Amino acid sequence: MVTVVIADDHPVYREGLAHALAAKPDIQVLGQAGDGLEALDLVRDLEPDIALVDLRLPSLDGIAIAEAVTSQASPTLVVIVSAYEDTDTMYRAFDAGAKAYLTKLASPQTVYDAAMAVLGGEIIFPESVRPGLTDSARALRRRAVSSGTLTAREREVLTLIAQGRSAPEIAEHLFLGVTTVRTHLQHIYDKLGVSERASAVAVAARRGLLE
Repeated sequence: MVTVVIADDHPVYREGLAHALAAKPDIQVLGQAGDGLEALDLVRDLEPDIALVDLRLPSLDGIAIAEAVTSQASPTLVVIVSAYEDTDTMYRAFDAGAKAYLTKLASPQTVYDAAMAVLGGEIIFPESVRPGLTDSARALRRRAVSSGTLTAREREVLTLIAQGRSAPEIAEHLFLGVTTVRTHLQHIYDKLGVSERASAVAVAARRGLLE
């Protein structure tokens, strides 16, 4: 049985989707939310397999929810269902940890299929935006590299790298998933213009980035 939480501030859409999914023999809808903070509380309390969240939600948007769920090493996989299809937004969603991005034109069957696909390890987004999404990812990555600005979390990870800790040790110390730590590591390498730990520590020391 696959457990699901649904968050959308339009009750007709939310309840319709919940009804359609609950009719599937292998889906259990654990709860519904009308705003982002409520949705995040449901995810934390119920730990569903899938969180279907709208991009635009009161109090906390879908991307922020994906980022929070990922940073907390939650077992829940986030699927964003949105009326917006711009590639920059989609890339930010995936960078935050979302596993699928669907439009609200998607049928309940498509939403169901996507949920099952992400449980199998797939990343799902509209086929029509694949070229643009790739270009957007490259552009955002170039901007991140050129800025060289580390986030607070990346600085934490960098400091632990300098202490000689492994990715699993960092994950345990910061209560993150190992995959999330490795993503932070790659972002650090990209921003510092290096390809491995020793060089990252050396560059960071020269720039005064170590805590």
